[in-house]
Amino acid sequence: MSDADDAFIRQAFDLIDGLDGLSDPLDVQKTIFELVARCGFSYFAITRLPQPGERIGPNLLLSVWPEGWLSHYDRVGHYRHDPVVRHCLRTTEPFAWNEVPDALDADPRARRVMEEAREHGMGAGYCVPIHDAQGFQGGISMAGERVELPPRVRRAVHLLGLYAWSAAARTTVQRRKPAGRLLSGRERDVLSFAAQGRTREETADLLGVSVETVATHLRNARTKIGTRNTTHTVIEALRLREITL
Repeated sequence: MSDADDAFIRQAFDLIDGLDGLSDPLDVQKTIFELVARCGFSYFAITRLPQPGERIGPNLLLSVWPEGWLSHYDRVGHYRHDPVVRHCLRTTEPFAWNEVPDALDADPRARRVMEEAREHGMGAGYCVPIHDAQGFQGGISMAGERVELPPRVRRAVHLLGLYAWSAAARTTVQRRKPAGRLLSGRERDVLSFAAQGRTREETADLLGVSVETVATHLRNARTKIGTRNTTHTVIEALRLREITL
């Protein structure tokens, strides 16, 4: 095993030790991302696995995902056909995306999910399923252009995934809706359209305002909620009941 692999494993255990001291979900997200990036991952998501027919967006706990991917994924209904999700639902063992036994040739919809993920910079990935005593299911999925994980690093990532899930669940559950409405009516409007997968240009046309005005409302919403991108703002606005689907 290389010195880089040894260094990653040490850092993974250091991170696990530090997660218990974090209370802000954004700190958890940043810390996890900085570490998984060292293995070649560019993106990750920690999510509950919704029932068939539900959207995955409202079930996300933390994520650093390609811009536009979540809204597209929900809008076209990829969740119902995602082979990674299917496998996550029936195994407790972590797995690389290319180890999913489903034959993509037999399911063009599953093949489309993976092809479009690759177009968004997610050509390879690794998933850690989560199952509890009550049958609750979730997972942490990490992705990048190309990812190679030696066996010992895979085991470290597996352990990291379990602790990352616990930290994400703990810190997001602790967040409470502040008294009264946090966002203005127009900020809720632009986030509602974003949740539907509308672009800024489409939202501007629908509201009869400029694209710059839409961008300003999105920026103000991020500031008020304390998020760093539109996708995360939509998720938190849904969680806080500022908007609904």
